[in-house]
Amino acid sequence: MNDISMRVRPGTATALIGRNGSGKSTLLSILAGLVRLSSGVLTTGRPGLTTGYAPEAFPALKLTAEDYLRGMGRIAGLCEAAGRSRVSELLATFGLDSFRSRKLAGFSKGMLQKVNLIQSLLIRPQLLLLDEPMSGLDLPAQHTLLDLLQELKREGTALVFSVHEPQIIEAMADDLYVLQEGQMLRTIHGAENLRSAPAVYIVYTELHPVAQQAVKAVPGVRTMQPAPDLSGISCTGLTVDQKMSDTCLQQILAAGGSIVSVKPLGGLGDLTEWMDPKDQIGSGRG
Repeated sequence: MNDISMRVRPGTATALIGRNGSGKSTLLSILAGLVRLSSGVLTTGRPGLTTGYAPEAFPALKLTAEDYLRGMGRIAGLCEAAGRSRVSELLATFGLDSFRSRKLAGFSKGMLQKVNLIQSLLIRPQLLLLDEPMSGLDLPAQHTLLDLLQELKREGTALVFSVHEPQIIEAMADDLYVLQEGQMLRTIHGAENLRSAPAVYIVYTELHPVAQQAVKAVPGVRTMQPAPDLSGISCTGLTVDQKMSDTCLQQILAAGGSIVSVKPLGGLGDLTEWMDPKDQIGSGRG
């Protein structure tokens, strides 16, 4: 990985997106302390930071769900009574209470993912790292997980997760990083920039004032202001809701204007291609 710079703050959620092989899993492993840095600096900001980590791949072990989770609780520092209570609480929350004595080797992918998530939540971590947390989960389990993550976030936990589902980003994320082949391709900061309705920015040659006012009156127009001159030609920059962009384009052309550029803005519409898990040719990172 190269030229990665990011800051994760308490009580915020950071989303990592990119196709398979872009470096999301590697970055999460670095943050979890499982992969050493060859260069650069990783600082925690506080001593003794407690971290929960749910990797993308989770093995079907020969242990029962309860034995595995209680063992993980002991490793995390929970006493026997606290571990037993927390395991029971989370198994019930994810609908696995009746499967607690069954071996993980017989679990479905979705059930294994629930156990994977539970082990990362046994303690209330200050930093929670999740690699494709929705993978294999049915809709009720997705809602359960989102509720738990929102609660942790309110309590001050810093969340970092890789994801392919736009609805998860809109529900949780405060910051977003787009990765491509181990490099940071794009960043978006601020929940309002991730949840805003998709918009389009249109630059066109200036129209007669009457025609300009008619375009400005189109429903969904957010802003209209002078744009940088194009070879001495006066231009206008117009921001409009995506659903009304075709109407504006048609009206501009009908009034004799020329379209200089059209650029998607806001929302997640222009990031869809980076949430496609399809492998990138020649890439070997997860």
